[in-house]
Amino acid sequence: MKRQYTREEVKQLLSALERQCREASKLAKIAEHEASKHSFGAYREFRDKVGEFQALVILIEQRLRNLKDARSDDLREQFERLDMVMLALLVRASMRFFFVLSANPILPMGAREIFMAELRSLHDAHEKLNRPNYAGKLGAELNRDLETASLILEEIIDKAPGLLNFHSFGNLDS
Repeated sequence: MKRQYTREEVKQLLSALERQCREASKLAKIAEHEASKHSFGAYREFRDKVGEFQALVILIEQRLRNLKDARSDDLREQFERLDMVMLALLVRASMRFFFVLSANPILPMGAREIFMAELRSLHDAHEKLNRPNYAGKLGAELNRDLETASLILEEIIDKAPGLLNFHSFGNLDS
């Protein structure tokens, strides 16, 4: 038998999710500023915070599925609102960070790891934006920002074709 969770347990996690969202917003601003100084440190901190947020998302989704109280619409609505806020923050922060970075002729150490994670992240954001409960709720502007972020990232990768060495991942044709 699966464990059941109370509304209070879910509310506490939603409060933590909201704190993560606020902290990520602050870190995104710092990361954009630091990118102009050829630094990925602040962006990594932002991405780490997004990772913490995403871990909480997984916990909350599981608890919402196993809630003792059958009425969860208000909790699910709050959860989806916070998730959409973070999705928008992630897409816009990535776009701004990549834009600043694209102007730099030299990429800082650690760029390869960042870009590998960002390619996955942008793909995941695109997938989430197409889910029925998210589609259309964030507006066409966010879809354009996501496309812009992807195009800028591709431009940066084109500037440094050796940056992503896919041979290290084995034979991709098989």
